[in-house]
Amino acid sequence: MRLFILCIVFLLLSAQECLSQLERQRVADNEPVELTFMAPRNINLFTVEPLSRGELHYSIMHTFGEVDSGVRNLWGIDQGANVRFSFEYGFTEGLSLGFGRSSMDKIYDIHARWSVIRQKDSSIPVSITFAPSVGLTTGSFGFLEEDYTFSDRMSYSAALPVARKFSSDLSMQIVPMLTYFSRTGPELNISDPEVNTYFSVGLSGRYKFSPRSAFTFQFIPPITNAENLGWNIGTGIDIETGGHVFQMFFTTSRALNEAYLVSAENGSFFDGEFRFGFNVNRLFRVR
Repeated sequence: MRLFILCIVFLLLSAQECLSQLERQRVADNEPVELTFMAPRNINLFTVEPLSRGELHYSIMHTFGEVDSGVRNLWGIDQGANVRFSFEYGFTEGLSLGFGRSSMDKIYDIHARWSVIRQKDSSIPVSITFAPSVGLTTGSFGFLEEDYTFSDRMSYSAALPVARKFSSDLSMQIVPMLTYFSRTGPELNISDPEVNTYFSVGLSGRYKFSPRSAFTFQFIPPITNAENLGWNIGTGIDIETGGHVFQMFFTTSRALNEAYLVSAENGSFFDGEFRFGFNVNRLFRVR
């Protein structure tokens, strides 16, 4: 029995040593800051965390119905789901391209992320990334007197995350966002069918409370003058397990893609009009 206990203690100590060796360390003070965030998204918003050349990011994002729908709907689990999957590939150390599909309004989109500036401890205080995207709505609108043309189905978005890693635990970012819909109407899941252009400045961050776990949050205020827009509020937790990052959160928004994050209707967080969601992120080395 003593030998067995000694073996267990040895294995635990060895595992701790291996984990410490897996932590990435910068060899020079003026190298770009790494791991500002755990994944390319923080809850829903794009982050400044780039993909390395030859790295593939695959994600599954999911939100359910509102929690206040009650026990009959298992607090939203049975209704109101929106699912998105996406792939993003790093072509260089600072440029990646991605493709995704969201079930809400059946949108396919392509997006890019370009690291314009990388934070360096001794010379550059922030990281800046430019993230444009183009979406195509493929829902059926044959019930309208005038059906959607191909160009009517297009939407265009751009985000500019500006982030700073203040310490090994605390990271914050501000995200100006702009979206334009070629055509709008009550058939789309947006807050105001009379408004084509939406703008907001999101705020998000994370605080690590353990080497592989962090509290996260996001705020996207309703800057555009549109009916029923409301605050997009989210709070959650990230858990890193090697090549996976699991993100679980509560959010007032059903939206998962860029165009709808600033345009879709939001519930009132303090009235219980929020929903559970999760993201599963997986990174692969494919070269």
